[in-house]
Amino acid sequence: MKLLLATPFRYDPHMGGPAHTVAQIAHRLSQSGLDARLLTGDRRRFPPPGARTSLADLARVDMVHNFGMWTAFNHAISRAARLFGRPLVLAPLGMLETWALAQRARRKRLALRFYQRRDLAHAAAVHATAPAEVESVRALGVRAPIALIPHGVDVPADIASFKGQQGADKLTMLFLSRLHPKKGLLDLVEAWSRLRPAHWRLVIAGPDEGGHRAQVESAVSRAGLEGCCVFTGPVNHEEKSRLLGGADLFVLPTYSENFGLVVPEALGHGTPVLTTQGTPWSELVQTNSGWWIEPGAAALTAALESIFSLNRDALRAMGERGRRLVLERYSWDAIIRQHVELYRWLDRGAPKPAFVLD
Repeated sequence: MKLLLATPFRYDPHMGGPAHTVAQIAHRLSQSGLDARLLTGDRRRFPPPGARTSLADLARVDMVHNFGMWTAFNHAISRAARLFGRPLVLAPLGMLETWALAQRARRKRLALRFYQRRDLAHAAAVHATAPAEVESVRALGVRAPIALIPHGVDVPADIASFKGQQGADKLTMLFLSRLHPKKGLLDLVEAWSRLRPAHWRLVIAGPDEGGHRAQVESAVSRAGLEGCCVFTGPVNHEEKSRLLGGADLFVLPTYSENFGLVVPEALGHGTPVLTTQGTPWSELVQTNSGWWIEPGAAALTAALESIFSLNRDALRAMGERGRRLVLERYSWDAIIRQHVELYRWLDRGAPKPAFVLD
């Protein structure tokens, strides 16, 4: 079977994000024996070793998996799949969540009217990564089958070296994501300024988006928190792993995520997580590996107040439980098996997988 996986996002092998995740899927599908090719929106071709692809090659593949929505790139992929009669799997990547739809709402209403709803309607299946995304897809009246397949996670084989680097004087809370208003960083600064924990420091890592870093830095300065708050800027894959493994707590006070890949990444490094109900991570509470709270400064302050009373051993025990969760449910081997089941069902009439919802 020949597959084309397409994403509009720029691929950088040293960075994370959707393009990295899609590249991982393509690479691991190739290792499983399928001919999986990756096309990114920056027109570079990053498939498994030896494979090259382009939009023109779409006529020579058996199936298309289109990651993303709203862009001209994604629409072109969907339209070409229809033109060549190839089964299309469309992954919204959280772009149908309520918060996401409210951004540039008029433009998205027009896109739905003129092409996006049609692209969804012609999909052989929609790929959702969390139950909340299933609901957002159905809310648009999409009747296609929905394959509920989470993202896979790179889990380090050994985390002892990371934990050995933790400082003895202060515990570290890490935020690692895009610096964007929806991520709740201003709420985090407000909560931190209320509590001012003497034995903690805050590390904020990730690329700036739309100048939001300056707004957060201004809030930090106004609160007089410069001495306990560090901004690292973007980090590569190795630095990301070091930060995730060396933190005592990972925090993502976001207002909206369809999956929140960095949450299981942190858990896979043995680090407990504090995040919001804007993510699908209720498993944090079910496995006692973190906190899942309402978005906003008030709930964040209350959660942090209880967290700051814990010692490092208690946090490490939570992190160990989270690591077991990720190894059991989010390993790449399990995720790729689901992808292969989906493709074989759509292309060869194999039995419908249990994770496909009508």
